[in-house]
Amino acid sequence: MVTIGPSGRRPRENKVFGFWSGIYIVSALLGAALTAIYLNLEDAVYYWDFAGYFDRFNEQGALLAASPVQWLGQLKTSIATEDLSAAILAPLMPFHVVFGGSRLSYIAGIVTVYLIPTALFIGRMSHMEAVSGAPSSRTVLAVWIAAFLYTPFWAPTLRGLPDIAGCLALAGATYYLWKSEFLTREPVSSGVRVGAYLWLAFMLRRWYAFAVMGIAISAAFFCLFQAATERKFLPLRNAALGGIYAILVIVAAALIFQQPLVVRIMGTSYADLYSGYRTTFVSQLAEVGSRLSYLNWLLILLGLCISVVRRNRFSLLCAVASVLTFLIFSHTQDPDRHHSLPMFLWLFPAYAQAIVAIVSMPALRWRWSTAVIAIAAILAFAGTFFPIGRQLLSPVSFVFAREDTLPLHLDNLPEYGRLMDDLASRMGPEDRFSVFASSPVMNEALLYEMNKDLSPHVSLACQVDSREQFRPETLQSRYIVATDPPVAHLQPGAQLCITIPDQYILEGKGIGAAYKRIETYQLSGGVAGYLYEQMRPVSKAEIEALYAEFRKKYPDWTTPQR
Repeated sequence: MVTIGPSGRRPRENKVFGFWSGIYIVSALLGAALTAIYLNLEDAVYYWDFAGYFDRFNEQGALLAASPVQWLGQLKTSIATEDLSAAILAPLMPFHVVFGGSRLSYIAGIVTVYLIPTALFIGRMSHMEAVSGAPSSRTVLAVWIAAFLYTPFWAPTLRGLPDIAGCLALAGATYYLWKSEFLTREPVSSGVRVGAYLWLAFMLRRWYAFAVMGIAISAAFFCLFQAATERKFLPLRNAALGGIYAILVIVAAALIFQQPLVVRIMGTSYADLYSGYRTTFVSQLAEVGSRLSYLNWLLILLGLCISVVRRNRFSLLCAVASVLTFLIFSHTQDPDRHHSLPMFLWLFPAYAQAIVAIVSMPALRWRWSTAVIAIAAILAFAGTFFPIGRQLLSPVSFVFAREDTLPLHLDNLPEYGRLMDDLASRMGPEDRFSVFASSPVMNEALLYEMNKDLSPHVSLACQVDSREQFRPETLQSRYIVATDPPVAHLQPGAQLCITIPDQYILEGKGIGAAYKRIETYQLSGGVAGYLYEQMRPVSKAEIEALYAEFRKKYPDWTTPQR
């Protein structure tokens, strides 16, 4: 006779639920503490993607407080039409209501709502498939520590990017794909679940479409391989049926909730649009590789080898999905921190396999091996995210990622304040300013994010040649901010719309002859900043000379008619 508890759950289920609830609470509290420590070391200099969703978090919170009905309507419109959907922020609204719109409230919300559940979900799945017998508490602890401190999850999150939300949806899709044996069992219900999770990932952030293709192709390959190995081809019919249902769910949801966005996506060549963000395959591989330590990569490779020997197909399925996602995505642009999230999500099972194997070795005491795993994870975290950790651990740099994600900081911060004060005091109500610089040292977003009063006065400059063309209206701005040397954040030649005008203005030739330098600033990294005032309108001949320079690389750029 089975005893049922007051809640309707069996005692064992209650125990398991209580255990994982406790783990979640402890993880969330630790995550909030780490977030607070990190943010306390930052200068409040948020710009571009680091500020985009943070600003929207506050906008959404204010709108929700003012009119919940209007907020829901705006959310529906955002999902249907916008590349950067506000849907990803909806689960974070309780944090805005309870804790306000601070940076800590925002990022702690991402950690609590998205990062911790993702780490626990993929950690538990990976652990269950990595152990050869009954699960052991000692291996659970080691895998939990590794998942909680997994640096690829934290890097974009601490920068204010909520894209980890898509990984939670992908983890759900991966679970149901695996549980249903690639949709061969209960194909209709499994296909619907998988399709819903895959669409959810895409709805939250459209670039997750590449990861959707990665896991779909990987699952299809393993399903065919399994059928060929076992010589059982009848289940393929179920898998095809489940796949059809998954596709129908994705297509139906996208058309019902996102039709305008889908139509625009179908008519856009993102490979051309983001060509300025794309380098060589080797540099892309090196960039992604730099986001984990050499020690982490060694454990992942070890885990893959063990997975082959032990036939841990779950780990191998995920690894293939990771590689495919990288290969598909890299044809469009270089994967940034947030873009590489699904790649590292699916590498974690191999990482966990190695950890389980080490902790389970009979020759090692599990407490000592678990302590070594914990220390390695802590050192990787400290060296990747904290300046003092990176400095102290520099003799053993193989323990942390080569690409750091240190707290945002600007040298000579008072000089930036002086520049903003000069702009604010000099400009009249109708005056505008433009910035011919595009890097963490100086960019237009940095200025108007630090001083919101400047926002109505900025005339946005072209940032990336392949995404935009030079904006001639910037030459009508009364004030120009330029730097010496010219600064850009992409590879050389991808931001001529910034670097060429900057150089002309510095040298006082061509369009630069219309401007006079009125102030100098010492910016971060030894870069000099200058404030220029337009003394006369830029002539037609000067604009033509500027476009003639652009046309050396972009023959189709035409001089605008004034």
